[in-house]
Order: sequence, then structure tokens, then C-alpha cells
Amino acid sequence: MKKIQVILMLLLTILIPVASADIVYDLDIKVNEYNANAEYVPSYLESLLGNEVIKLVIVTDDGEEKYIKAITEDAYITYFEEVDEDTDFDATMIVGANEATVRSIIRSSDPLKEFIAAKDNGEIVIEPVGFVNSVKYTVANVVMKVSSLFGF
Repeated sequence: MKKIQVILMLLLTILIPVASADIVYDLDIKVNEYNANAEYVPSYLESLLGNEVIKLVIVTDDGEEKYIKAITEDAYITYFEEVDEDTDFDATMIVGANEATVRSIIRSSDPLKEFIAAKDNGEIVIEPVGFVNSVKYTVANVVMKVSSLFGF
């Protein structure tokens, strides 16, 4: 009887889907899904994140920092890779968030709305690099706020 219980427990353990503990892996899986829907990204958001070299910094639930290099072209993610903290590349913007915020966006039925809310609440911090990118970011931010007032 004990053997049967042990075997059943092993089978249940194998068959139950295990949630990944690695936020970078989970995001990497979502890249294709995002790209499949990138044509629906509002133009104001496309102007904000459409053609960028992004350094994404995520503080995990364990307090560890994960660094990701993401390149976007016309709002599509064309490159996505975890990098070391010291990896030097010409980022045009730095985006910071904690793991809980990133996971809430991933799991949301309306990720765009969740992203904007997190950005507005300060849970996501976007820092443009350089003067031109700062101006572009400021203008796109104003357009985004005006658009949200009118329900676009």
C-alpha cells in the first residue's frame, strides 16, 4: 500500500505543472506573444518604446538584480537576452521594476493597461539616456497622458 502511495505522489509531482522561478525565462517566453500583438500597440506607446535599446533591471523577490538587453524595432522586440551587470552597451533607456510588478503585467488580461498603471504608480521607472531621448520621452509621456484622458 505504501508503494502505491509513493508512486502516486511521484506521478502527481511529475504531472503538476511547475511554475518557473526565473523571471527572465518567463519574460523570454512572452516575447513571441508580445510580438504577435505588437501591431496593436498604440502609436504614442510605440513612439515611447518603438525603436530602443533597453537595459531592463528587475529586482527579484530574493533581492537579486537581473539585467536584460532588449532591442525594439517598430515596437517589435528583435533581441532579448539576459546580460551581466557590467555588460556595456549603448542603451537608449533604462527601465526598472520589481519582479512582482513584472509578473502582474505578464499575468494580466490587459497587460498594456497594467503596464501604464504600474508606470503611473512609480512601480516601473523609465529613464531615457541622453538629451534627445529625454525630450522624446517627455513628449511621448504627455501624448500618452492626453490620450488616456480622452479614452484612447
